[in-house]
Amino acid sequence: MKTDNYSESEDLRAQMRTAAAEGASVEFAFPGSMIVYQFPLRDWSHTGLGILARQDSKILDYIQEGQVFPVTLRREGTGISLEVYRVEIRHISDPEQGRHPGHKVVGLSILEKAST
Repeated sequence: MKTDNYSESEDLRAQMRTAAAEGASVEFAFPGSMIVYQFPLRDWSHTGLGILARQDSKILDYIQEGQVFPVTLRREGTGISLEVYRVEIRHISDPEQGRHPGHKVVGLSILEKAST
């Protein structure tokens, strides 16, 4: 696992992020794997998604910056909305001090919306 030496407090984003709604999550599975990983969506913009992963999560052993894969964005509300995107991991970093202890923030850049 590769992590950068910066925290999310350094503004590295091209666009402002919006806090995710309660229950929103990102799901993905790697090719050949039967395991589907689901992580809470922390924030989002039109160009990226921020998810939280526990620091002791095994997934951190398998992901790295630059990795590209499809994800399903699940938004809850009056109904469940599912959207599929191809994303690239841009960073795996520590959250701002005092926020989300015991977690890493994984920044995903949206490359394209998958056709459904």
